[in-house]
Amino acid sequence: MTLAAWQQILDQHGVAASGRPKPILASHEVTVRDTTSAKRFEKRKRMTQEERHLQILRAASKILAVKGYWGMSLQDISDEIGISEAALYHYIASKEDLLAMVLTEGYDTTESNEFAAFSASAVDADGHRVYYYPRYCLNTVLYNMQRPEMIQLLCVLSGEALNPDHPAHQFFTGRHIRRWEMIGSMNWLLPNGMNEERFFDLYTLVASAIDGLQSRWLADDSLDLLEEWMHFSDVIFPANVWGGISDPSERNPDDPRCLMPYTLQERG
Repeated sequence: MTLAAWQQILDQHGVAASGRPKPILASHEVTVRDTTSAKRFEKRKRMTQEERHLQILRAASKILAVKGYWGMSLQDISDEIGISEAALYHYIASKEDLLAMVLTEGYDTTESNEFAAFSASAVDADGHRVYYYPRYCLNTVLYNMQRPEMIQLLCVLSGEALNPDHPAHQFFTGRHIRRWEMIGSMNWLLPNGMNEERFFDLYTLVASAIDGLQSRWLADDSLDLLEEWMHFSDVIFPANVWGGISDPSERNPDDPRCLMPYTLQERG
């Protein structure tokens, strides 16, 4: 079952096209931050602190996605942006500091959270904003389709970080719970009978499914990530359970009800 709003996304995306389809953004103003680039950076005489910071972030993201943390050197970064390694230390304290910058500023960003949430919400007649989880998950996939280099970076680093001695080990072991703290605080419209424990299980299942699909997508150019996620959604969010609470487009704008009593937070 594909909702009309989702079919429009599929049509715009062009799932029947051969090769890797051109990804799209959801129809609002939040856009993906460009933290990687295929081209080398040109040396500039006068660059602001902010411009240099972003330049270093982009270069580190690009190289980490290919070499990982253990394979990357600070010389790689300085060569990429056209400054000496000694000059690089004016902007970062260490290789580990650079990794932390990439993880905190380049991946789980405010932009990504806003993108996923914006078109997955509706405001009821009393002014309360509520969220539709299936659409939120779809938006997460749409956002990640715009930044394959960053998804590759996450895959490479998360594999390396299985080693407890890796400097990103704690970041990745704690990431699932950190994101849950944000997800769990939102006003979700969820099926009757779903409590917080079951919603956490669903959240874990969705995160695992998206991560697995994204890994396959990076390895196989013929795989259409959006179309595959639509198929997964049919299984994870069956219409007989999620009908009416899958997407904001399902809500009648003239509905006079307050929707807060239907959220997990209000139901307890």
